[in-house]
Amino acid sequence: MNLKTISSQESLLLNNLEAVSFQSNLEEHTLLTVAQIALQIQTTLLKSSISYAQSVSGSLILKTTLKTTLETLTKYTGADEGSIFLIDEDGVIIESILARGPVTRDLKDSVISKVLDSGLAGWSLRYRQIGLIYDAITDDRWVQLPNQPYKARSALAVPLIYGVNIIGIITLTHSQANHFDEAIAAMMQYSMESIAAIILNAQLHAEYRPLGA
Repeated sequence: MNLKTISSQESLLLNNLEAVSFQSNLEEHTLLTVAQIALQIQTTLLKSSISYAQSVSGSLILKTTLKTTLETLTKYTGADEGSIFLIDEDGVIIESILARGPVTRDLKDSVISKVLDSGLAGWSLRYRQIGLIYDAITDDRWVQLPNQPYKARSALAVPLIYGVNIIGIITLTHSQANHFDEAIAAMMQYSMESIAAIILNAQLHAEYRPLGA
């Protein structure tokens, strides 16, 4: 990809960011940086998606895609931890990765239920918009879970919306208050439909390309 192509894509991203709600308080040079990073995120995930489609089959492609998505977003946002839930059209969780790592099925179900019923993830899904928490101590959208193995002072919830359908939710956290800001939120808001499309594509591969096929 040459510099002219990159410049053209960045200009398109910058123009599209005019519609992003978090951009209103951001300066133009910050918006350009947001556009550049959003492009990098989407390019990185798309390249990984193409690679997995050629080399991985069955449910592994979906699990690998979710893991890579969290790792990529954690890297670009500077988050400490991240979780991702995929939901079907009835709102039932069909796949998940928790920030606390592998846990028993009962504990996983309990954690997911609490954050979707009372937490930031649930708020973000209900309002179909990114949820930004500057300080979890003063924001009642954040639910402190029992025996939580990590510290969360700031958080960002990103609904995965493709077209009119919500297919999941990503939550990123950091141990320091005010880590996530409007620039990061705008970057994620612009990227979320592309991320949703990549994950949806992995779901289709998992369904129609069984393990070993």
